[in-house]
Amino acid sequence: MTRRSTPVDEGTVPVDGADLRWARLGDGARTVIAAHQGPGGPSRPPWLRMLAETPGWNVLSLELRGTGGTLPPHEDLGDRWYPRWALDVARVASALGETDYVYAGASHGAVVGWHLALDRPPGLRALISVVGAPHGRDGGTTAASGWEQRKAAVRDRRLAEEALASMRPPTSDPVRLRRRAEARESYLRSLDALDPAALPQAGIALPHLRTDAEVADTLATIGIPVLVAGGIQDRLCRPEDNLRAAAAVPGARLVLFQDHGHTTLLDEEPEPLIEQIRLFLARIEPQPTPDHRRGDKEGSPCL
Repeated sequence: MTRRSTPVDEGTVPVDGADLRWARLGDGARTVIAAHQGPGGPSRPPWLRMLAETPGWNVLSLELRGTGGTLPPHEDLGDRWYPRWALDVARVASALGETDYVYAGASHGAVVGWHLALDRPPGLRALISVVGAPHGRDGGTTAASGWEQRKAAVRDRRLAEEALASMRPPTSDPVRLRRRAEARESYLRSLDALDPAALPQAGIALPHLRTDAEVADTLATIGIPVLVAGGIQDRLCRPEDNLRAAAAVPGARLVLFQDHGHTTLLDEEPEPLIEQIRLFLARIEPQPTPDHRRGDKEGSPCL
């Protein structure tokens, strides 16, 4: 199946002083909303384009405030950036009439999803977190952020190459190597469009929580289906971070992929990830009631 390269619909939504760009990929009746960092436009991430090919689903991809083409941040919100982004997602969903949706995010977009799941806005049905579970508190509440890496990489191309290498474990697969080279060129080009002064300093998820126990107790209040996915060789969102989050949420599902780092599931080999997401989406499909089962007759022993 050919990956969709262009959105079927796109536009902007004004939310509290920012024109948030969005693109809808796919034509299914049910919606996955995904927010991510720019630049490159909301239709760029390869894994989202592949996810949009899932029968019955479409992907509403939203570009986060202050990243790429949206209005740069006017102030440093500090610890309030993730709640701000979660509120943006909820307001865009409301403005576009999304009353029953699944949120899927990767990396910082996944962190937005955890905040969204705790807020539980109307319409949110489930959370898919990819390489973005809340960090453990063993390093305090100032863990290394991908935003800081991107800022440093804008100024120093050597640091950009090192950041790329650190997120991609060794492989000899020719398909992965080809996609890796394409991802490298795309990443380096994207740095040319970044203004490091405009990138927000987002920090980590739920920074007001000081211990792992506090994080677990908070995540335990999430009452929607959750899928947590990550790479075993991920140095930014470590396997133990994913495990800790999945263990805290009642009924959560956890999938860890060998030979994958922070970005390889998103652009280098997204097929295994998409397979697991589709299985998860199939499990949360609305189940038909006896009154709506096709072919059933009154008095059927199957009822």
